[in-house]
Amino acid sequence: MTTPPTGFLEEADLHAFVDGILDPDQRRRVEEHLAQHPEDAALVESWQRQNAAIRAVYEPILREIPAPSLRSAAAQVAAPSGTIESGATHWGRPGVLPRVRRREDILAQQRRQAIFASVLAVLSVAAVAALATFIFAGRGEHRPITAASAPQGYVARAGLTYATYVSDQHPVEIDASRLEELSSWLKARVGFYKVPDLSQQGMRLIGGRVAPGVAAPAGFLIYERPDGGRVGLYFERSVATISQQASKSGSGVTAIEWRTADFAFVLIGPLSLDLMQVAAEKAAAQIIGASQP
Repeated sequence: MTTPPTGFLEEADLHAFVDGILDPDQRRRVEEHLAQHPEDAALVESWQRQNAAIRAVYEPILREIPAPSLRSAAAQVAAPSGTIESGATHWGRPGVLPRVRRREDILAQQRRQAIFASVLAVLSVAAVAALATFIFAGRGEHRPITAASAPQGYVARAGLTYATYVSDQHPVEIDASRLEELSSWLKARVGFYKVPDLSQQGMRLIGGRVAPGVAAPAGFLIYERPDGGRVGLYFERSVATISQQASKSGSGVTAIEWRTADFAFVLIGPLSLDLMQVAAEKAAAQIIGASQP
């Protein structure tokens, strides 16, 4: 391509005019030159069109908020010295290769950053998909309960349920004001519907919820004493014969366990063994009476 004359101006002056980095006096001098040299004016106009086209393509990308990892990496890169380039690429003039290389380096860095962000996005989607596959595959697969995967004994599971829910802001799923609904719900989910009345023992029913069991869901009723102390009644299906035992944990919580009507029951709370025993016998009597024809 033939290089048009530039008169007393340097080619760098034309580039700076297109990039808009000249002071008013220098800009006026270039404008006078372009008015007298139509070929240079046409070349400058073509560069300006190229700049507008490039901005139309890359400005949406520049407005995007980069990922934190990319911002951290960019902060470690030393700021370039000298004139800041506008990102425009000018064609048809010899002697501009150093400026073109710097702009190509900027674009190459932007491409590398975009590729890096795309790879991170793909890896994130793959990780989420793998986790979802693992979860849903595990739901459909029946795995026998082992000693390593389930708490040992009804008292241990009752203690875990008690510690999980008793001090929660919303400890129950259905409160005592909907007692009939609570009974029907427990019968459908757990297979047991009798809700013992322990008000004579100073325990007001708050409500109940379903908790994880070993082979089937377990039920958990919560009662509250006037002093704010809470007692829980945990029940879960059992094939054991009728039996009863008492145990005292080292954390100040007493647990009374008994089994009847194909269920294991554990009354657990921060009361003395004598008080818990009386309440357990009261609850057991009501349960046995409800299970008899």
